Amino acid sequence: MKKIITTIFMITTLMILCVGCGKDVSGTYKLSSLGGQSVADLQKTYDEMGIDINVADMISIELKSDGTFTMKADTDTENGTYEVDGENISLTVDGDTEKGTIKDDTLTIGSGSNEMVFKK
Repeated sequence: MKKIITTIFMITTLMILCVGCGKDVSGTYKLSSLGGQSVADLQKTYDEMGIDINVADMISIELKSDGTFTMKADTDTENGTYEVDGENISLTVDGDTEKGTIKDDTLTIGSGSNEMVFKK
């Protein structure tokens, strides 16, 4: 009986410790660059064109601790789920998955002219 209680205690302790092993990526990430251009450069371009838009608030992603996310792009909102594996992240909306990386409070999705970088 003592052996069973000790085993249960050890398993419970390991489970509690493992919960703390995963990195917490939850929070709101705001657009930092798009297609290699910084938000400041993009803002300057829009201003020069006379387009009234706040680029910094144009796109944001909120990763929630329950594995869901909300992406806001201008007036549109998309909801989906995400999974993190090390520095890799997969964001899924309506069965479509976009892969990226997440490291040091920086979320990167896409590549080249389609690359979006977000900062927490």
